[in-house]
Amino acid sequence: MTKLIDLAVEHFNSLGVREVIIPEWGDARVFMKNFSLEDKAKLSARAQEDTWDYLCYTVIFGLVDGEGNPVFDIGDKVKLKRFSASGIVERLATAILAHQSETEEEREKN
Repeated sequence: MTKLIDLAVEHFNSLGVREVIIPEWGDARVFMKNFSLEDKAKLSARAQEDTWDYLCYTVIFGLVDGEGNPVFDIGDKVKLKRFSASGIVERLATAILAHQSETEEEREKN
């Protein structure tokens, strides 16, 4: 009999990346990574209880190109936070954080 934890790990490992098109940024095509609770804890610690930093770090560490390479680096945080449309950064971060909780049917609607 398979243990429930094994099923949970198998499920997490089976999650694929999700493609996102960002029309406001020249139809940029990026992919959302999957975050574990440990990954989210590291982002939270780095953000030091600053919600807006947490959203920026989520975008920085959660978006990759088609080959799995980061599209942002840590040096981009200031520009994301100060000089980017906050609604777009919030939308992307929220999508990354919610990505794993969506069902296949919900993903297909988007």
